[in-house]
Amino acid sequence: MKEKEKSNIFIKSILVIISYFALPYIIALISNSKLIDIMLYLLYGLILIFLYKQVFISDFKDIRKNWKKLLKSMFISIILIFVSMVLINLIVSVLFNVKETSENDYSLLNMFNENPIIIIVLTCVYYPLVEGIIFRKTVRDIIDKKWFFIIFSSLFYFFFNVVYTSLSFDNILASLCYITTMMIVSNLYWKTNNFTLSIFAMALFNLIVCALRFL
Repeated sequence: MKEKEKSNIFIKSILVIISYFALPYIIALISNSKLIDIMLYLLYGLILIFLYKQVFISDFKDIRKNWKKLLKSMFISIILIFVSMVLINLIVSVLFNVKETSENDYSLLNMFNENPIIIIVLTCVYYPLVEGIIFRKTVRDIIDKKWFFIIFSSLFYFFFNVVYTSLSFDNILASLCYITTMMIVSNLYWKTNNFTLSIFAMALFNLIVCALRFL
């Protein structure tokens, strides 16, 4: 890859990351309606899809060609996410007596109880797509070392979720499962070189969690 192309990808990644963190403040300035807020967030998601459309096209071709191997890797990753979350939460509960979920999960649960349809769309479509681009795709385009990419993307995601909710000790401990979750999907992305597959993994995982809420 030429230096100019690398530079353009780097600048694009930085601008996309900045836009994501600036978006809530921009929306707060121009909107005072929840419906408009949701529409603007969805518009932002569509813009990101357009910006990375070639990546998605290439990934879908790869999935169609190698679907057995890729789906196997995806389902293994989803199982690992469930196992890691149970283990992390169990360890945190036993060692530190933290029984509560993270502030982020608590907020999503309240939203789910108020309007399950909206939260299912957000957690199974919007968040896997947008957060996947922000915390994996842009980072992968900047960092070309496997474990540096996996660890950095995971800590970046963890830091974002903690800072934007609560910096309390209990919330930090309750949010540790975000690190292992992101490490697993980031490793899936690196292993398969298929970014879209990692989005599907998170979307399916979140869909299963939402389905369990109805039980």
